[in-house]
Amino acid sequence: MLFLRCLLLTLALATASSAAVSNWPQAAGPNGTWSVEADDVPVKWSVARDEGVVWRTTLPETGQGGIAVWGDRVFLTTLKPEDSKPPLGKDIIGHCLDAKTGKILWTVNLPGRETSVPAYFFSDATSPSPVTDGQYVWFFNACGSMGCYDFAGKQVWFREWQPTGGRPFNKQFEPILFNDALLNMEPRDTDDPKREGKDPWNYIRALDKRTGRTLWVADDAMTHYNTPVFGRLADGTPAVLQGRGAYHGVPELPIGLSLTSLAPGKEGKTIWRFETNRSKACYTMHWNTKYAAWFDIDASEHQVLDAATGKLLRSQSLVKQVDWRRFNPATGKHELLGDTDLSKQTPPLKVFPAQFCNILLGNWHWFLCYTENGKQKLGPPYSVGRVHLETGKVEYLEVPVAVARAAGQPDQFVWNKPQKSSTVNSRGIDVASDKRSQGDGWWWGYLGSPTAAGGKVYFTTMMGVTYVLDGRATVLDDKALLAVNDLGQPGQTWSLNSLSYAGGHLFHRSMKEAVCLGRK
Repeated sequence: MLFLRCLLLTLALATASSAAVSNWPQAAGPNGTWSVEADDVPVKWSVARDEGVVWRTTLPETGQGGIAVWGDRVFLTTLKPEDSKPPLGKDIIGHCLDAKTGKILWTVNLPGRETSVPAYFFSDATSPSPVTDGQYVWFFNACGSMGCYDFAGKQVWFREWQPTGGRPFNKQFEPILFNDALLNMEPRDTDDPKREGKDPWNYIRALDKRTGRTLWVADDAMTHYNTPVFGRLADGTPAVLQGRGAYHGVPELPIGLSLTSLAPGKEGKTIWRFETNRSKACYTMHWNTKYAAWFDIDASEHQVLDAATGKLLRSQSLVKQVDWRRFNPATGKHELLGDTDLSKQTPPLKVFPAQFCNILLGNWHWFLCYTENGKQKLGPPYSVGRVHLETGKVEYLEVPVAVARAAGQPDQFVWNKPQKSSTVNSRGIDVASDKRSQGDGWWWGYLGSPTAAGGKVYFTTMMGVTYVLDGRATVLDDKALLAVNDLGQPGQTWSLNSLSYAGGHLFHRSMKEAVCLGRK
């Protein structure tokens, strides 16, 4: 009997664990942290070679939002196809796909009010990912609309709102579903006495998922360049970490971070506020029950705060006393520059962590390094970095920029050389009016947030290259780089997407198509 009870308990726990990752209901996954535990996560694939690909579905237009998955349904958005020059990019289409075959089952239209730039390498109207609870799906248009639909595509409610304007279209907010509340980023209503003047601030607004009615607006503002992150304090209090401060004179003050409560009766109330006179909170900050962490880009520092109080605990230089493993093309191996000062390299380097491209896993804060060879040398070039939250240890590992693959041929890696991406959509039309969108994604773009699954960290660049790293590696060396994957041939795939994981498969997308990865 004891054996049977233990067996039943084990099976129940295994079933619960499996159920926890059978769906990916929103951009940040079922836990809201961009991270899940799983033991059947795909590690290696190649769309170029058709290896590890379950299905591929051509998309009618570009898009860059994430993918929501529930059971046998996959949800994503694209821009509405149009042939105007330049394209307006303000209307989007919500798509429902069959998770087993990739077949598009139905679509809905969501018109927008503002105008975005298609394939903009900061963001566009499709940047917010869909959200689902297994019964309904909510599509979001960053140009000013959202809608609720059942799984047959029937509209339940539709809501329009007016985004702030007058600045580049860098709206990186990802919607969050918590209980029955949908969290969106909006200014206060025009008749709200707390609304600012002609240049209104942005706030987290909670909406009733069943009706679209406003439930509350957070006390503290946040910049529209910011992506709040959900989590829980050690006592179980649910909250989101949000930030203020960015480029182009965003008005929200004070610069810094706020932890906003989602606890019943305290929704939208500020738990703590961290203020600073410098830096910019246009990052996907991250936090856990013990620490909140972010990057001070002006000082090339990593800062760790007490998650319960917001008190600054420590700052760690991203430049001094770091370990850098860079690739030596002459030997074909990585070489270690241990305990080095990057500012004393030739040329001197400053570290600028890529915006919206970092994640916490265990005690490590992972990120990509912007790489730029202009007046200010940024780096380490084409490198993954990580900082230990408690010891302050900083490590960098150089990775290939691109990989070319052909059937029966060995991989051809490209190291430390800038590459170009094509912004031609599936209809053969170049939809990018900003030529900066045709780079490799390692400089001054807003890449999709990394995802962690089964202890592995997945980074994707604008080239469609996905790096898989061992998130539990004791040393960040070449052995920690588990795979360099592709969404197609170099330069022909364009993506600002985050991966989604559900039911043993990864779901990814490029400008031209959606793909399901894993065992067929």
